[in-house]
Amino acid sequence: MRTVVLSLIAVLLLGQPVAGADDSVRVIDEHSGVDPAAFPDIAAQAAREYEKLKAMFGTDVGVATVKLRPKCVARQTPPAAIVIPARLVNDGRVITAHEITHLLTQGWASALLKEGLAVYAQDRVGERKGWPNEGRNVHRVAFEAVTQSAALVRTPEEADKALSTSNAGQARLRRAAYAVAGSFVTWLIDERFRGELGQFMNTLYRSGNYAGATGADFAALQREWREYVERVIE
Repeated sequence: MRTVVLSLIAVLLLGQPVAGADDSVRVIDEHSGVDPAAFPDIAAQAAREYEKLKAMFGTDVGVATVKLRPKCVARQTPPAAIVIPARLVNDGRVITAHEITHLLTQGWASALLKEGLAVYAQDRVGERKGWPNEGRNVHRVAFEAVTQSAALVRTPEEADKALSTSNAGQARLRRAAYAVAGSFVTWLIDERFRGELGQFMNTLYRSGNYAGATGADFAALQREWREYVERVIE
């Protein structure tokens, strides 16, 4: 990995954001209230994760920008920026790998596969614990979500529906959906594709053709996933 060279750009005009930068990632403060002393660490973490993710996916979007905002939902803004709310910085849960994954895997994909892949990548290379499993085994978290008495999400199909519709303020529903998506995609890559991420990306991620990519339809794969999760968490 190239040596990360960090610097702080001074404020030139009143209200102008302060930026922390290195050769692959820059951090821009959009009046978030985050202590500027934190910018170099955020930039360095994102740069390390970015290098690993570029190698993992074989893609590159050039210099990536991390935008810090006072109140927002963490998200990606193509072509090469991610947005992180101040609360995640203050809580020590800046899960930049999740959002960088979205930048590197842009294009059509179902919400289930898109968010599941981001959870998978965060688990693999992310340096911070965070949404939705907070560092816990994603299969266990998904199992707990689908088996509770008042389960909000019971299947990957229901997770896809929840992730594809607006459910602002429904944190429990969204957490369950993200956990199930992450578990399902992790199972697909590790078990169905035997760890071959490239094959998963080339044959299923962008096509959404489960039967063509795996030889089994979506309903059958959901049953297999559920049986697997029940078995591995025992």
